[in-house]
Amino acid sequence: QLEDKLRAAGVCPSLQAAVEELTGPVVDLRAEREMVESRWRALFAAASNKIAPRPELKNWLDQLRATGLLRRYGIADAERLLSQALEVVAALPAQDTPLAELAAATLGDAHALDPDTSLGSIVLRAAAALGKCEKWDDVQSRRDAWASVGVICDELSAPVLVLNLRASENTPTSQALAAYAAIGEPAYLSVRQLLRTPPTFSHERVGPVVYICENPNVVAAAAQRLGAKSQPLVCIEGQPRTATRLLLNRLQNAGVPLAYHGDFDWPGIQIANTIIQRHSAQPWRMSVTDYRTAAIGQLALEGPAVAATWDEGLMPVMREVGKAVHEEQVIETLLTDLARRHAG
Repeated sequence: QLEDKLRAAGVCPSLQAAVEELTGPVVDLRAEREMVESRWRALFAAASNKIAPRPELKNWLDQLRATGLLRRYGIADAERLLSQALEVVAALPAQDTPLAELAAATLGDAHALDPDTSLGSIVLRAAAALGKCEKWDDVQSRRDAWASVGVICDELSAPVLVLNLRASENTPTSQALAAYAAIGEPAYLSVRQLLRTPPTFSHERVGPVVYICENPNVVAAAAQRLGAKSQPLVCIEGQPRTATRLLLNRLQNAGVPLAYHGDFDWPGIQIANTIIQRHSAQPWRMSVTDYRTAAIGQLALEGPAVAATWDEGLMPVMREVGKAVHEEQVIETLLTDLARRHAG
């Protein structure tokens, strides 16, 4: 009836013409939704084909689809973001490459993968999937996820602590190590130093073995009591970070024997497993006998038990005794080894 009145009055030939004159073209919303959904299906199908040779990324892509993480940006931006993400992922794993350099090389923008960017968040999830990291939602786990695929987030954070670690004096970092070792003073090595001017190690220069501890108090005690006479010592200060990994890799590749001691608690056993397995280190004062001798304190074991890869009998004994032993409790024993030329 309205259309008839509009036509009779000579206003317009049809109701559709009147509406389009007032508000613009009439859109078929259903057809538009179907077109957009078709683009979403095509987007994920194309991405699935691209990552098909890397099945470890399937869960990453499935989560992007299931959680709707990309949908919040709209189909046009999602197509751009996923295309860029796949470009970066194709370059992973990297070879100890700073994050900014990776972003510049793959995307032409050094800040494209910064943690506060949408693309950075998407690619970080892919890095975690490739590196089999369960977390990526805090500063340290983000660094760990990137490091698991050879990407360095911050060249100056979390340096590794060393004492009396000598190298061939062919780089500024090697020269700095030699200067500190000459006076028995601890030194820190940053990721930047280990990447830009890495020290060159040799069995002859370093010595018969490099000892590794978990707690910096051991380094402080060795420096105070033994000074330049202490055996070379590396301190990982908890979970091994990027600088630690880079340093131990260089020592391992140079054929330098490594020996590790850490806390006798469940997190400590897990850390020891990582160092011993990843860097072919030998356990240092980490036997059942060492534990029984030291387990005389009041500190109780807490948390889920962890099996020691180097000694299947250690976990049952620790469960039976139920005491935790931290490195501060056995510093005297460790210093005895560090004071000997050929400690066992």
